[in-house]
Order: sequence, then structure tokens, then C-alpha cells
Amino acid sequence: MRAQPTVSTVRCRTLFGGEKEFAAAELTFRPAAYGLAVWQGKVLLGRSVFTGLFDIPGGGVEPWESIEEGMCREYREETGVTPVAARWFTFRESYFAFHHPFHSLRFYYLVALPPAAYERPQEVLHPQLQEIRSLSWVDPTQCRPEEFSPGDWNLVQEALREAALHPF
Repeated sequence: MRAQPTVSTVRCRTLFGGEKEFAAAELTFRPAAYGLAVWQGKVLLGRSVFTGLFDIPGGGVEPWESIEEGMCREYREETGVTPVAARWFTFRESYFAFHHPFHSLRFYYLVALPPAAYERPQEVLHPQLQEIRSLSWVDPTQCRPEEFSPGDWNLVQEALREAALHPF
């Protein structure tokens, strides 16, 4: 038997940064994992098909995967390359709605990529066109926070600092 929620509704952030209220019983737990590849002060980011904003590669973890395995699979699916090293970086929790409301548990990793991803990105990086229209090494200091999915600009800044302190 399913336990009844102690609250009746939950406010979720939407894809475009707004908020929408959902019945608490509609929420689904969704663990997700993302990878931040940092190189020469730049971060590999995609442009979301859905919003046009910069997006960190990653996504939902399947029940049979570890968090790191799910991150590596999602990263490969969205970029065409599998990280060669990963180090857990930080965690974020949010309530998010995209077709369905989620209690999102987001795990972030700093990742190292195969040398060709840095040296010849146009040859080895292949965006998952259903979700990402392009991939590029982005210098966040040349961007505005509004160009990122909500909360991601600050996260990218933290990743740059962490990667500078503890490189692979």
C-alpha cells in the first residue's frame, strides 16, 4: 500500500525557470547524474533542443545502474564520448517538471575525456540531436547567467574552481 503524502501539493521548477504546482502524489523520484568536463578554463556544454540554453551533459540514472555508471552512459549518449575518469563533485536536490513532476536528486561529477575530445572535438563529439542541438567548449566568463539552464551557471563556476584546485 502506498503511503499518503503529508503535503497535498508541491511547487516544481519548469524547464524555462518558472514554477508550477502539482499534486504531491504525482511526483516521481528521479536520480540523475551529470558530467562537467573542464579544459583550459572552458566547459563542454550542449545547447538544449528544448530551451536553446546551455545544458550540462547527463540525465536520469536507471534503477540497475550505479550513479557513476548512469552518468557515463548519459554522457556518452549526449556527447558521443565516454569519460575516462570521473570524480564526484557536488549534489543538488530540486523539484522539477518536464512532461511530469519529479523530485530530482542530481549528482554532478568532474570528468576527464579522451584526448581527441579536446584536440579534435569536431571529429569525436556528436550531440544527441533529440536533446542537444550542438556541443562546444564554452568559456563561461564570456556568457551571461541567463544563457544557462536555471542554476547551472553557478554550478559551472564552482566546477571551474574545483577543477583548478584538483585537476585530473
